[in-house]
Amino acid sequence: MTASTQSSYFAPRRLGHVNLWVDDIPTSERFYSEVCGLTVEFTEPELVATFLGTGHTPHDLGMIQKTNGVDRYGKDGLLQLPGTIGLHAGLNHLAWELENEAELVDAFRRLKADNVDTDITVDHQVAHSVYVFDPDGNYNEFYCDTVKDWRSVLHGPMELITSYWDPLTAEGFTEGRYDTEPVLRTHPSAPLQPRRITHAVLKTAKIDEMERFYTHIGGLRVVARREGVVYLGGTEDAQYEHNLVLVPADAPSYDHASFQLDSDATLDKAIAGLQKQGVTIARKVDLPWKRSIFLIDPDGLGSEWYVRRDAPIDLAARGDVALSDAA
Repeated sequence: MTASTQSSYFAPRRLGHVNLWVDDIPTSERFYSEVCGLTVEFTEPELVATFLGTGHTPHDLGMIQKTNGVDRYGKDGLLQLPGTIGLHAGLNHLAWELENEAELVDAFRRLKADNVDTDITVDHQVAHSVYVFDPDGNYNEFYCDTVKDWRSVLHGPMELITSYWDPLTAEGFTEGRYDTEPVLRTHPSAPLQPRRITHAVLKTAKIDEMERFYTHIGGLRVVARREGVVYLGGTEDAQYEHNLVLVPADAPSYDHASFQLDSDATLDKAIAGLQKQGVTIARKVDLPWKRSIFLIDPDGLGSEWYVRRDAPIDLAARGDVALSDAA
């Protein structure tokens, strides 16, 4: 892969969602809705996929059942999920929301002009997307919303949604079609009542190379560096401190996604509710800059549910808390 010396290609506003490969859709859907409080916004039965969230975007969390080696097709015969991928539970992709289609189209065309590798480009009915792999092989979706009132388009079980989209022939609208006044909702009886997804944590043995990808290609900005950990954020910095955390490690892995709660009282109520349901809390973290709990989902994947505190992050003062948990 080659790239020019310009500052960046994409310019994301924020992390839109995390998408996971899961072993069993009904089991994972129940966990993330009935325990974690995310609302099932829509499903794609033919793709074996469920999309959940709180309403800030069409979904905070997507999940697709493992392919088990069998190809799955989207709309109009598009090979959306080759059977060579999705063989194990884990991260499918991180999704980055751009301001508008013009920015997405311009970035794609410059990538092509500079011979930078991209993967599939698609129309998801409420979004247009370009997919790119990072140096560790993590899949990244860079997308723009195309329908502001996305709930009028996607709700309940849906027929196949995704078809091919050609950024080279797209006109590229310039207005932002994300919802600036979203209607938020969560699963009413779930112990956890999250506000939104805010960031994801990746472990990597290629910290410099990964930082370069997410700044130069991905267009994120470095918010901070602490104890070898790199914090990166999008342009929507008034609401999000950071959207991606890169943690040095011996081997690459997806560590967890983090969901913000309103207050300590909300977290206390969640802990009591989880204990009443018999849900195991994997870890509790209480630090000057955040208080959080970590859960392990049915596939062994982690998630963080946290309350932000006013103190600055000081990883040197984390005590015996793991670096990825403290970040």
